Amino acid sequence: MFTVLAIIHIIVSLCLCIVVLMQSSKGGGLSGAFGGGGGLPQQMFGSKAMTTALHKATIYLAVAFFLTSALLFMLTADRASNSSVMQEAAKSGTVTTPVTQTADPIESNVDTDDSSK
Repeated sequence: MFTVLAIIHIIVSLCLCIVVLMQSSKGGGLSGAFGGGGGLPQQMFGSKAMTTALHKATIYLAVAFFLTSALLFMLTADRASNSSVMQEAAKSGTVTTPVTQTADPIESNVDTDDSSK
């Protein structure tokens, strides 16, 4: 379920990016970069109809993006609350206590003998 929803989320994200980039802004947008006037989509739908279709597609994809994001968050939160690394280690009996070292202070390798001069 999680994997399928994650794949749908990625597809919706990519489609949303494409639809947003296809929209023309005041400066012409990305549609002006490919053929000057909007190209094939505007020839098929007309200028006004294309704007309306892209706006509707943006709204639907944005809603789908937010819904899949919320569902993925809820599924992830549910997974995280069921177990943790420490709980799994405690169940399997592999929890070890940290070893405290009370060894001698660090020894220096510096010769204090002046006979080598």
